[in-house]
Amino acid sequence: MRILAQRVTEASVSVDGRQVAAIGPGIMALVGFGQEDGPDFNTRPAFQGMAHKLLGLRIFPGQGELANKFHTSLEEFGGQLLLVPQFTLYADCRKGRRPSFIDAGNPDWAKPMFDYFVKMVDESCAVSVSSGIFGADMAVRLCNWGPVTIWLDSANLFAS
Repeated sequence: MRILAQRVTEASVSVDGRQVAAIGPGIMALVGFGQEDGPDFNTRPAFQGMAHKLLGLRIFPGQGELANKFHTSLEEFGGQLLLVPQFTLYADCRKGRRPSFIDAGNPDWAKPMFDYFVKMVDESCAVSVSSGIFGADMAVRLCNWGPVTIWLDSANLFAS
């Protein structure tokens, strides 16, 4: 599982010209599953570990002397979260100029995995959680804050 988390002042997702999700200050996270995850990934500790890591990232400013520091998490800051499914996080560009997506998770199990991840995150935190639509041709708009962009890869963070 891979997540590209970006601190934003605002972000939104539209499908067919209709806005389906929007947030104010918070995190917009692209979320992808790889073949190595497999259809049982949600039963492994790394699945919840990735949610915990994302929600716990201390990338927001604190108060007073800590106003310009990475001090608080999304929940402590009171921000919002937008989760966007993104199979291209598993692009392999080692050969030629056309990316290969053979390492991306099969949509048959990656879609329910993404939906379950959104539900689990939403039920485990006190922030507003929105999501894009798996498999849709989405227009994603965001305004980076910083910019702050963090790469999370379960294969590196939770290697057994």
